[in-house]
Amino acid sequence: MIAPIKKRASEISNNNSTSTTCAQKSEIHVDQLFNKHYVNLVRFTQRYVRNVDDAKDVVQATFIEAIRCSDRFNGSSLPSTWLFGIALNLARDHARKHYAASIRMADESLINDLLDMSANPADLIENRQLANNIATMISKLPQRLRDTFELVLEHDANYAEAAEKMQIPIGTVRSRISRIRQQIHVLVD
Repeated sequence: MIAPIKKRASEISNNNSTSTTCAQKSEIHVDQLFNKHYVNLVRFTQRYVRNVDDAKDVVQATFIEAIRCSDRFNGSSLPSTWLFGIALNLARDHARKHYAASIRMADESLINDLLDMSANPADLIENRQLANNIATMISKLPQRLRDTFELVLEHDANYAEAAEKMQIPIGTVRSRISRIRQQIHVLVD
């Protein structure tokens, strides 16, 4: 796996070197960073993604991003710090996407349980009441919160896409979704 990444890295680097218009402030050698930090980056990203295969994918994306953006490295930090920063951002983004997917799967299983006609009638009534309470709670939310909720959880937009579409900071999207999830958890518990 390491050799194909190195080969691809050199191809991307060669392509970028011909199209770079900015003067490089500090030279960065991604191949040396790869040799020195690959194993540590896999361990580092695995803390966020919880799976070694996903961690390797994130690290590969990290080096591709580093090659793509190497002309923007200004030397104000160590190259390894810059590289780990890229890895951190990509790992968080990956974890966020997988968290949203697991929430959707849990929501789908709740809906399937609600529709299961062979279930205990008392459970069916309780689940219907819960679903109605959640729907009522969501309908009473301010429009801006409902729009954010629908964009992220119903239309599969990630936080960055939702922030861009709604023209708000990404932190605002995160806090809105967090507030809604907390309210739903209060109803469910």
